[in-house]
Amino acid sequence: MATITSAGIGSGLDINSLVTQLVAAEAEAPTARLDRRQSDLQLRLSAYGQMKSALSSLSSSLGNLKNFSTFRAYSTTSSDSDIFTATSSGKISKAGYDVNVTGLAENHKLSTDPTLARAQFTDVTDTLSTGSLTFKFGTTSYDAGTDTYSGFVASTEKAAATVTITDSSLEGVRDAINDADIGVSASLIYDGSHYRLAVSSDDTGADNSLQISVSDDDGNNDDAAGLSLLAFNGTATHLEQNAAASDATLTLNGIAISSSSNTVTEAIDGVSINLKSVGSATLNTTTDKARVKSAVTQFVASYNAFFGTVNQLTAYNPETRVAGELNGDGVTRSITSNIQRIIGNPVGTLGDEFTILAEAGITTDPNNGRLVINDATLDEQLDQNFDKFISLFTAFGETADTHTDFVSSTDDTVVGNYAVNITSLATRGELVGSAAANLTIVEGSNDALTLNIDGVTASVTLAAGSYTVTELATELKSKVNALSEFSNAGIRIDVTESGGVLSLLSQSYGSSSRVEITGGNGKTDLVGGAATSTDGIDVAGTIGGVAATGNGRLLTGAGDAAGLMVEITGGSVGERGAIDFKRGYAEQLDSYLGSLLASDGFFKSTTASLENRLENIADERETLGRRLQAIETRLRSQFGALDALIAQLSNTGNFLQQQLDSLPTIGGSGNR
Repeated sequence: MATITSAGIGSGLDINSLVTQLVAAEAEAPTARLDRRQSDLQLRLSAYGQMKSALSSLSSSLGNLKNFSTFRAYSTTSSDSDIFTATSSGKISKAGYDVNVTGLAENHKLSTDPTLARAQFTDVTDTLSTGSLTFKFGTTSYDAGTDTYSGFVASTEKAAATVTITDSSLEGVRDAINDADIGVSASLIYDGSHYRLAVSSDDTGADNSLQISVSDDDGNNDDAAGLSLLAFNGTATHLEQNAAASDATLTLNGIAISSSSNTVTEAIDGVSINLKSVGSATLNTTTDKARVKSAVTQFVASYNAFFGTVNQLTAYNPETRVAGELNGDGVTRSITSNIQRIIGNPVGTLGDEFTILAEAGITTDPNNGRLVINDATLDEQLDQNFDKFISLFTAFGETADTHTDFVSSTDDTVVGNYAVNITSLATRGELVGSAAANLTIVEGSNDALTLNIDGVTASVTLAAGSYTVTELATELKSKVNALSEFSNAGIRIDVTESGGVLSLLSQSYGSSSRVEITGGNGKTDLVGGAATSTDGIDVAGTIGGVAATGNGRLLTGAGDAAGLMVEITGGSVGERGAIDFKRGYAEQLDSYLGSLLASDGFFKSTTASLENRLENIADERETLGRRLQAIETRLRSQFGALDALIAQLSNTGNFLQQQLDSLPTIGGSGNR
């Protein structure tokens, strides 16, 4: 019997269509369930993404509100910017000043004098002579009208510098001075008849005038010829003084002030005044309230945008019976409740002044949870209680003592009021010589020192020469502070003298502050054979009655005050008042939002869970596919068997019919 190889041929049934329909019917219900679950998960994943984006924007808006700098910003204005301009930094006081500029600071300016026969240069290649020029900086007593040089006091801040002249042309001398980079500038000026070599100090101020001594290779250091034409000292004044070094002079509210620079930085704490010309104008310093208001407004806008997003995602329309993707979501409800709790709780103790947002003119709309700004109240509070805003929004400790400054806190610091008691103040490391310093420094004999300052070691070589004790202290300080090993580490020293004995003092505070001279051929000549080194000590005391840790002038609390750091800048030992530490709204919100948005925070774990469930759905689809394939295979096998059986029965029927048809007819007329 022939084998049936095409489904339905034997039976005439459309087996392919039957199997396809039966498999589709089997797949319909589970596929619909998987589609619904996948759609719900994708919508929820998208909704969480929208909420995360809104929370990120809210977190970003807190940046300015939680930073001290926003509340320490002050604006300064000058009534006449042609006379002076002003800038501010740090915390300053609101005030107004009458400023009268009576004189500007000047550089010391000197030039060759063409009234001298040998100084009548007609070309830049005209020559002086070779040798060296030694420049000293300080205060000069000189009367240009009578050409009387009556005295010079060397600066304690700048060391003398020597420039070797090997090219005796005007150009060569100019370039040698400029290339030495010693704080002196040289140029060539043509006055219409003669070229003049001009030199000037780079820094303004009466104590930055120049004394110039000459070592002339022509053998005479003081005559009006050769390199000696550049002498300007108590022996020879061959240079013409074009401008005396002078300080700027001004009055602030009638108080006389002088400054070596036209940038006056110390007259008003936190204010820099840049003098432009002589004249009178007013200076006003005010708090930068606009900057704070802008930060508050930006925060409120981001806060409201977040709640607008949440309200949309959790809404339910009873008419259309359509719910938002996160309607009834417990996690969303928890997040919004926590944010509203932070905003609703007082900062500090309930009842204290300026502890709730409403006092700053910021209230919550009970209908939608959004914040509303009353501009009139906010402006009034910015005018009257500006300093209170810093503790309303940031993590801040308000101190009662002028020499105790809040520095920082950590997440472990508990809000509270902590008494500060100082048992010892921080000191600086110091080396005190045991004998008067030798004021003659000889190259290769007593010019070298090896120092260990604050744990860093370096060697210095002093310039050979004869010094006053003040000049030697300046030379040592200048050379040490210029060493890259020290300057790169932020290390500096002061050098003072008393009775000819030198003392070296580190500018850092604390137990790591030390000054030692560990070697060098100049050690004994400079500080004696029994110099004493004393290390600095760290500040010590308690915060909140618990022993705190000192590091230099910084004191860090423990216990509830863990992480609370203050700087003790001076004063005396004993009780120093209290520090009232609070965490403002921006600080609290930033901390909470940070935990949500962190790489291992809520959104990471939640989205990962949703993504895993989507992957599981994909796996379930594969499992369903395999099951449907098995069902299809089984159905095709069953229908194939049925088709074969029907075909067989059909063939048997046909055979029987043929046999019946071949039988003779009974009673018929013919033979079969």
